[in-house]
Amino acid sequence: MQYLVFSLYRRSWQSTFTRLCQRTYSSLSGSKCLVNFAKQASLVTKDPVWDLVSQLKREREVEQIRGILESCNIPFLDYVLWKHVVHSPNLNTAISAIEQNRGLVGQLSADGSPNPCQQTLRLPAWVAFSLLCHKVRTAQDAQDGLLRLTFEHSRSLGSKDRPALLILSTHALAHFDILTPMREIVEQFLARTIQFPTFHFNALLRGLSGFTRSEEVANLAVSVLEAMSAREVPLWLETYRSLMRDRFVTLQLTKVLHTKMVHEGVVPTAEHLEAFLRIFSKHGAIQDSQEYLRAIRRYCIEHSLTVPHGPDVHLRGADLSGTTHPANTLYIGSLRHDRASAFHYLHKLLQLDAAHNPRPVTSIPGPSSRHASTKFWSGTKTSVDIFDWTTTLISAANDKRTSTSTLVTLFERARERTKQFRPTVVTYTVVLRGLLFRGAFDEALRLWNQLLDSDVLLDRKALTVGVQILTRAGHPQDAFYLLNSFMDAQRTSSHPASLPNDKHIAPATHHWINIIVINEFMVSLLRIRRPDVIFQLWDHLEQLYSVLPNEVTLNILLKAAVLATKMDNESVRGTFAHLFRAPTVESSSPIDSIMEQLQSAHPPSVVGIWRDRRAGDVARDIFRTMMYGNWKQLSDVKAPASVVHSKDAEATPLYPLVELAKSITMPFSTRKDRDAQPKIITADAHSPEKKPHHHYPSIAPTDLTFSAYIQLLGLTARASEISLALAWMRALQIKPSRKTLSIALVFWAEVSLRGPLFEEWSERRNKGESEYGRLVRWMTEWVGEEAPTEWDMQKALRAVAKMRDSSFGRS
Repeated sequence: MQYLVFSLYRRSWQSTFTRLCQRTYSSLSGSKCLVNFAKQASLVTKDPVWDLVSQLKREREVEQIRGILESCNIPFLDYVLWKHVVHSPNLNTAISAIEQNRGLVGQLSADGSPNPCQQTLRLPAWVAFSLLCHKVRTAQDAQDGLLRLTFEHSRSLGSKDRPALLILSTHALAHFDILTPMREIVEQFLARTIQFPTFHFNALLRGLSGFTRSEEVANLAVSVLEAMSAREVPLWLETYRSLMRDRFVTLQLTKVLHTKMVHEGVVPTAEHLEAFLRIFSKHGAIQDSQEYLRAIRRYCIEHSLTVPHGPDVHLRGADLSGTTHPANTLYIGSLRHDRASAFHYLHKLLQLDAAHNPRPVTSIPGPSSRHASTKFWSGTKTSVDIFDWTTTLISAANDKRTSTSTLVTLFERARERTKQFRPTVVTYTVVLRGLLFRGAFDEALRLWNQLLDSDVLLDRKALTVGVQILTRAGHPQDAFYLLNSFMDAQRTSSHPASLPNDKHIAPATHHWINIIVINEFMVSLLRIRRPDVIFQLWDHLEQLYSVLPNEVTLNILLKAAVLATKMDNESVRGTFAHLFRAPTVESSSPIDSIMEQLQSAHPPSVVGIWRDRRAGDVARDIFRTMMYGNWKQLSDVKAPASVVHSKDAEATPLYPLVELAKSITMPFSTRKDRDAQPKIITADAHSPEKKPHHHYPSIAPTDLTFSAYIQLLGLTARASEISLALAWMRALQIKPSRKTLSIALVFWAEVSLRGPLFEEWSERRNKGESEYGRLVRWMTEWVGEEAPTEWDMQKALRAVAKMRDSSFGRS
């Protein structure tokens, strides 16, 4: 099939980027939301210290600052002592200056001389606030200096100032999606008596809403909401709006907000109703979507606004009152998994249009109407348009019964026959995702090139799907070039003040590259069996794209390590490469190195050597050092079960069978006495690690993360460490799935002397509890009725067999 490779378009692409850069700008500094909080705090608390914090953004003359110091009752000597800290060039320098101040005070006291600065031993609140508002500029600042300031140097702050400090920290961490410290921050916040509970609780929730959607942050928001209900603290309407933003909200949190709004008797605004409808529709919750569409109809009638068509038009004899409306577009989204109902609904809307507008509209919508907001109170929608058609196409793209040719035909016919259905970037993205879902990579590449040739501006989602298509179609080098071209445009984009004030530009176009885009690229590389490139991206993630890895990135890395090990074991050259490893020479530029790796669409003969070690060992170390680095208390966690075996037992292929025979012929107590030697190797024998622990505060592991780690351990001869991994999950209160537990037991059975088939036999003959049985008992105490069933174990056995099959990891 004929297709156009992206690299051939580089000349024309430069003009595209010129247009893009004129309509975009780099991401705003994280200090903006912090300064806004300071302004609100000044109004609510009437504390003049917040005015001082605003003044300290820049160094000022003594006369300019003296008056505000007096209003705050801050001695001028204190300002002199802390001035060099507040106006340090960066946060880490400020932290060092704080430590020097404290050291100076300690020396004066040790000499026995009078210490006029004794009161300055405690870090003043105004200094901490100023540093958080003005000095957190990079992800490194947030990972290092901010956490040291919050948890080490500000412990002496009381209930008056500590909540504000925790809120400022939350806003700064959310800007960089550094999630790990948030559990401790929320716990400290909830443990305190708060002087201004309504303001501070709502401000904390608005800070949490700055994070990208995740299970962990949704759970934290729910815990804060529950505490507010217990303390009878009201939730502001503005906070409802912040929590229901697409970037943050989950279905679980939406239902909690819905319940709280009903319980508190809050009258939702038009914006709230639209947000609820959008969220429930996005998750395919038809009943909830119908409820909110009815609520919108009532709201519009009460406020003399255009009333949308009723939600039950797909039923025979339904009320045809109302008109086509943006709320109808949102409702179609709830039918994303029911193609017949979605197209039937669209057909009814077209009938309604024909009844209200006898003359069909033939003009092509201009740019403003094509990008019109779907806020239902705007009243700008007059007929069925591309938004309705695009939303209906989602149901066709999601339905496996829709063939590739049918999906493309639906797209092409609408574009050719109905001028008002001129496709937007969202329309293209929906169809391209549907083609990817079907594995129709050549057709997707053709349509992608058609999108590039059009005058439609790309957004982040279109960029993501383009990178996926190029990679899966056999052009990963062009995908990498596309990604870095957008990153270059993002870095060099104009300042916001120089841009036209166009309210129709989506915020996502201001910041194309985030960790979600990188994760999708890495998944595509995994599908084409290029783990070697994934390792390179992990090593240079922040340098190349100014983003930090999250739990999804770690999941991909762990799977890549398993795949790399398996690929190298499939060839003689790969096996010898692991036996005779030669040091690799680092390229001066990671971009050049990755581009060189991607010159060939096929993986090299050896992919499992990373940092001059086995990739599985490196990935395992990354996970362990992340665990011990982020949660130091895990050093005290012990494995609930141990493995007793001889040295290098896992290297012996028939070892499990040999030990199984021994367990059958020898009473367990006798074997236990015989082996009670230094040969006993527990799963936590190497913990805590003596090597330095690397912090990855942006990673909050989930059940899926631990599942990937357990699979890595089981497939790289480290199943003896699985029981410790499960103990970590329990210590971190991560709820495991039955799939994770059952796969862990399958691998654990291979190194715990007896498998599940022999447990009952052994117990009947009083041979004692094996280590397998010990782990099963511990697991049952942990999860209760959620422990794996016999059916779960059978599925896990098949899953592990599939992982070990030679076809594992192929696209």
